Amino acid sequence: MLPHELPSVALIGLGLAISYLIITRVQGFLRSRHIPGPFWTAWTDLWVIRAQLSGRFCFILQDANKKYGPIARIAPNWVVCGDAAELRRIWGVRSAFKRPFWYRSFRFDPYKDNAFSTTDDQIHEALRAKLMPGYGGKDVDNLHQLIDRQVAGLVSLLENKYLSSEGEFKPVDLARKVQYFTLDVISALAFGKELGYLEADKDLHSYIATTESTLPIMLTIGFLPWLLRVIQSPRLKAFMPDIDKVVGIGTVIKTAHQAVAERYGEKPVIKRDMLGSFVAHGLTREEAEGETVVQIIAGSDTSATAIRSTLLFIITNPLVYRRLQAEIDTGIQEGRISSPITDAEARELPYLQAVIREGLRLWPPATAALPKVSDQDQVVCGVHIPAGTNIAWAPFTFLRNKETFGEDADVFRPERWLNIDVDRYRTMDQTVMMEFASGSRWECLGKTVAQIELNKTYVELLRRFDIALLDPTNPWTSFNAAVFIQSDMNVKVTKRDLA
Repeated sequence: MLPHELPSVALIGLGLAISYLIITRVQGFLRSRHIPGPFWTAWTDLWVIRAQLSGRFCFILQDANKKYGPIARIAPNWVVCGDAAELRRIWGVRSAFKRPFWYRSFRFDPYKDNAFSTTDDQIHEALRAKLMPGYGGKDVDNLHQLIDRQVAGLVSLLENKYLSSEGEFKPVDLARKVQYFTLDVISALAFGKELGYLEADKDLHSYIATTESTLPIMLTIGFLPWLLRVIQSPRLKAFMPDIDKVVGIGTVIKTAHQAVAERYGEKPVIKRDMLGSFVAHGLTREEAEGETVVQIIAGSDTSATAIRSTLLFIITNPLVYRRLQAEIDTGIQEGRISSPITDAEARELPYLQAVIREGLRLWPPATAALPKVSDQDQVVCGVHIPAGTNIAWAPFTFLRNKETFGEDADVFRPERWLNIDVDRYRTMDQTVMMEFASGSRWECLGKTVAQIELNKTYVELLRRFDIALLDPTNPWTSFNAAVFIQSDMNVKVTKRDLA
């Protein structure tokens, strides 16, 4: 090719690229124009990307459902559903829906899948079968005692370093301490040794700072499949950063890999923890490395959000606070609450269970898009959905639905769970448990551990301490980009006077 011909070739290439872009955008518009939604969402992904990065992702999806109905278009190939019954049908065990390419954004190693990132149903189900005994606690010795130890660590940290008195004021960011707690819980369960955040009382290796800055970007890239393919292409591996060397998250990955390495080889270490269960049920070393990393990252964030938000609702609602503490105090006096409380004992405290469910309902911790897709055309909420369309969910929409939860569905009121008929309770509970994808083939593997954490944490804190917000007009910093990033929940902790 002669030099003077290069500009012409470049112009032709640019013209073809522009033509392809226009054609695909027009096709996207034609296939989704009948679905209600913001005008530009029929033409471009920019609306949903902007929402994802705004810090209000879950609320923007809720607003879309309020304005456009239970099914709303949010991108040319995306809709969001806020109807619980339809979502249960879509998530059903025998439904025609599957996990789309978006889940590949949860590849913490860009070149290896895990149980959460794989889009192959057979691989996913096979992995789940191997993981469930460990997550369920059947193969884990001292599951409850390991969690008790971390609860005691959180209590000890507050007592020894952050207990205020009449003569001394020691403010504490409870949001951060709770995250230290959940990180230590899941690591202790995962490979028999906590990472040590509570003991160090700091963000070891800047892990939290790193994940808070990278996870929103990872999940945003999920809306751009072409970019995700580029990043995860083995051909470009030499040009991409080594995840093991990334500050913070890389350290946790290396720690997990070291723990896995001990369980394989000529003289493997055998322990009855979650990792030991994975090994016993046939996970390969590579699979175990991937699953252990997912445990730490995914298992700590959602639990921390649930604990933080529910604690905030408790301490800003005096009637709830007093009633819950009274139930705890009465249970202790009557010998129905051990020290520490057992999971079984906690399940017998009706107001505690109402508080837990109400906290999960009003501030659901899992708010990523979590889409499903069908290879066939479908009808959802009475709207024709073309094959290949990603159907995201909007938990803030259906968990604040007034038909299900009452006219005051936007209010934190645990009493709504008490003294109601069985059918109403079942409907409400079934809806809230969708936060764990209960009843679907994608049910959260960490559900059992999360419920034990919730059952123990509030009781062990409120039986010992009084907790007050320093600034009720500015209770915390909460940023939602499919996951919640929360900090600056500054409180004053004082020892309870039980005389």
